[in-house]
Amino acid sequence: MCGRYSLTSPEEAMRQLFDMQTEVWIQPRYNIVPSQIAPVIRLKDNDTEFTLDSMTWGLIPNWSKTLPRGNGQINARSETVAQKPMFRSAYRRRRCLVPTDGFYEWQKAATYKQPYWISRTDNAPFVFAGLWDTWEDDQNNKVISFAILTTEASEELRPIHHRMPVILRPTEFNVWLDPNAMPEPELFEPAYGPKMTARPVSNRVNNPRNDDVACISEARHVPAQGQLF
Repeated sequence: MCGRYSLTSPEEAMRQLFDMQTEVWIQPRYNIVPSQIAPVIRLKDNDTEFTLDSMTWGLIPNWSKTLPRGNGQINARSETVAQKPMFRSAYRRRRCLVPTDGFYEWQKAATYKQPYWISRTDNAPFVFAGLWDTWEDDQNNKVISFAILTTEASEELRPIHHRMPVILRPTEFNVWLDPNAMPEPELFEPAYGPKMTARPVSNRVNNPRNDDVACISEARHVPAQGQLF
C-alpha cells in the first residue's frame, strides 16, 4: 500500500520531468498524509497538455451520496481497479500522475513497526499512477480527490511490505493519461519501475503534524529485531 509520501525535489527538476515551464510548484512536503491537499498532474480539457492541480488524497467517487466521515479511498489495487465500482469509471477516463520523490512503509517487527523512506537509487523524482474524481453536493460544493494505484512489492522491497505503489516511467505518462486508450497490464508489474532503495527513518513521520526534513532523516539506531531488510 501507500499511506504516506514526500515531494521535496527542486522545482526545476519537477519542471523538467513534466516539461512544464509555467507552473508554480508548492513548497517541499516531507510527510503527505491522507485527506491532505497535494499536487497532481492531469490533462487539460483539450486532452493535449499537462496541468497541475491540487487534489485531496482519498478518492471520493462522483456517485457517492455523502462525504465519508474519514478519508476517501487512498489506494486502488491495480489487479482489480478496472472492475471495482469505486474505481472503474475513473480508471477508464480520469487517470492522473502523482509526483513524488519517496514514500514511506512500515516494517513489522516483534514489538513495533519500523518506518522506512523508499526512493529511487539515483534520488530523482518519480511518479505514481493515480486516479481522480470530482464529488459535488446539492449546494455545488466540490471535492476533487485522487487515489494511488498499488501492486505487488518488488523483490528488494518485499521484506518491508508486500505491496507498493505503481511507478510509471516518463515514456508512459501520455499513455496513462490518455482517456481514449487503456493501459497495458505490464505497467503494473513491480519490476517495470525504477530501481528503489530504502532507509530506516525515525518515528517522527508517524505523527501527521510533522512535515519537515527530519521525517526523511536516517534513523540513528534501529533495534536488531527490526533489521529485516
